[in-house]
Amino acid sequence: MTDTLAARPTPLSRVWSGSKILAEDLDGGDLADVLELHSDASAWWVLDRRPDQVGPQLRDVAGALDLDRLAIADLVAEDRRAKFEQLGHSRLVITNVVGLDEQAVELTVHPTSLVVTDRALICLTGDGGGDFHAARKLASAQDALAEGGIATALYLIVAAVIDTYADVVEWLEDASDDLADALFEERPLNREEQLRAFRLRTVLSQLRRLTDPMRAVMTDLVESYGRGDDVAARRWNALAEKHYRVANAVDGVREALSSVLDTSLALADLRANAIMKKLTGWAAIIAVPTLVTGFAGMDVAFPLAGTVTGFWVYLLIMVTASVILYVRFRRNDWL
Repeated sequence: MTDTLAARPTPLSRVWSGSKILAEDLDGGDLADVLELHSDASAWWVLDRRPDQVGPQLRDVAGALDLDRLAIADLVAEDRRAKFEQLGHSRLVITNVVGLDEQAVELTVHPTSLVVTDRALICLTGDGGGDFHAARKLASAQDALAEGGIATALYLIVAAVIDTYADVVEWLEDASDDLADALFEERPLNREEQLRAFRLRTVLSQLRRLTDPMRAVMTDLVESYGRGDDVAARRWNALAEKHYRVANAVDGVREALSSVLDTSLALADLRANAIMKKLTGWAAIIAVPTLVTGFAGMDVAFPLAGTVTGFWVYLLIMVTASVILYVRFRRNDWL
């Protein structure tokens, strides 16, 4: 029996009343009919967000949900702007789920839209990122939904969205720390590490464009569901605080990564200066023999020219001058 339940596919909709499940996998008009038949029932419905799939299915329930043409257009828009809107007795929540390809350091964004009434929640989503699976989360939380109703269903989806942000931020923090560890070796980032740092900055910029507008959405949700001292209100306020921490962490990692890049550039400049000092020092040392031999080799009468004594005298001058310069440069940390 347990194996049969485990193998059963996750339903894409469910109608329930208290702890009793009344129906599953209903569409549009059928869902509305069951809700009308059972006045104490509630329902959730997960839809494919593609416009060619959503339009026909939402049309059957648009009137009951106070959804006009503009509202439906907002639900399926691809501009990825998070927003909260009140339409009669329905609320629209538009947000984004994120996923991360850790190998390529690329962020994938999956727009997710919610229509919420007192008795129904419709979730429009595509292939979620990471562990986000709206229907699976709702189906596995039936006990919580039996107690908390539609508000709990909305909370579960929004919390899952914010969890995807938190997972990406946690990974970005670790990746930024790994790059910072290279700097403690007193060396600038190599080419591969620099490319990785630039990819991390790109991901952070994309994530920041998603988390910042979501602050206003969370404020509106707390205004709608987070008033009072009950458990549900405290959960909504805690979720809003979690999102604020995640959004602030995005800014913090962005600043930390900028500091890593700036420090790497500074170390590269220091290394270049050290190399230039060494090259200058060795050039000065090598210039001494060149100067002496060039001066002594002029085609004029010159003291000790053409004698063994002159050879040893000029060799001694070259060696002595080179050694003096070498010692002096070493003391000044040029070599």
